[in-house]
Parts: sequence; structure tokens; C-alpha cells
Amino acid sequence: MAKDPVCGMEVDENKAAAASTYGGKTYFFCAKGCKAAFDKEPDKYLSGKA
Repeated sequence: MAKDPVCGMEVDENKAAAASTYGGKTYFFCAKGCKAAFDKEPDKYLSGKA
């Protein structure tokens, strides 16, 4: 299981709605909206200040 960096939801990597690679790491998302938010400002979500 992976944690969606936008909403914090636990996501099964095999069933994730979307995924993005940033900084050499793949992040998984519960919904396409979370992926879109992450893709727009990834550092915001990875810094923990979102």
C-alpha cells in the first residue's frame, strides 16, 4: 500500500486511479484530481506543508 501524498489516503499500487513519477520516485493517487494537484505543485505536497 502507498499513501496518496495529496489527501493521505492509503492506495493499493495495483489499483491506483493514477500515478506520477517525480524525483525518480513513483507516487500513487486515489483519484485523478489528486494526481492533477500533485503534478501542478509536487514540492508543496512532498514538503508536508500542503
